[in-house]
Amino acid sequence: MQATIGDNIYLLIIFCTGGISLLVVSFVLLFIRNQRKLLASRQQAHDREMAHQKALMHTMLTSQEQERQRIGQDLHDEVGGALANLRMRMGREDPNLFKQQIDEIIQNVRSIAHNLSPPALALFGFSAALEELVAHNGQFILLKQEAAIATDQLPNEVALALLRILQELITNTLKHAQATQVTIRLYLQDQHLHIQFTDNGIGCDIHAGVHVGMGLRNIESRIAMIKAHFTITSARGEGFAVHIAMPL
Repeated sequence: MQATIGDNIYLLIIFCTGGISLLVVSFVLLFIRNQRKLLASRQQAHDREMAHQKALMHTMLTSQEQERQRIGQDLHDEVGGALANLRMRMGREDPNLFKQQIDEIIQNVRSIAHNLSPPALALFGFSAALEELVAHNGQFILLKQEAAIATDQLPNEVALALLRILQELITNTLKHAQATQVTIRLYLQDQHLHIQFTDNGIGCDIHAGVHVGMGLRNIESRIAMIKAHFTITSARGEGFAVHIAMPL
């Protein structure tokens, strides 16, 4: 009897040991499987992020090249054409009659140089440059600058990037939105500089169309340069809004 009980206990110990071993092995295999899935997921996320960054870089370089082409075209059409016309007229007319045309050429050169590097930014700071940008684009823009002290302390490259972003948003609104009112608000919250850009135009479907997608990608590439993030809200007939948040 005792021998039978001992054998049963021995078998029970063997079964328990085997069951525990099997359970441990199952947990180990499950852990390894989950780790592999996690690593694969991280690798996929990394690959997507790298592809996204590559696309942003491509957009940035394309934007820079387009800007160079635009400047070259402006110089050729506005300045070069005016100078060629002036040269032909000077051969047969009184040179004193050319003052107005020379003044126009000087103004065109100043305008091109201003677009390249806003002088108010270096001389008076971001707030003054922003006010100049708004004034240059018409009275339908309402500016609410509630963070002047913080924005005037931004590094020059960051301030210039923000001006370029706002300049592009304004240009897109003027070209496509058919808007009668634009509001730009800058304020501080949670150690971030917030910029809210809204218009009351026709809006757009931000998920459709190559042109719209490239426009958003171009804005995104500039925002990525200053390590900020943004959200866009728009729909057909409901205007267009961009919210930018940049850590200080």
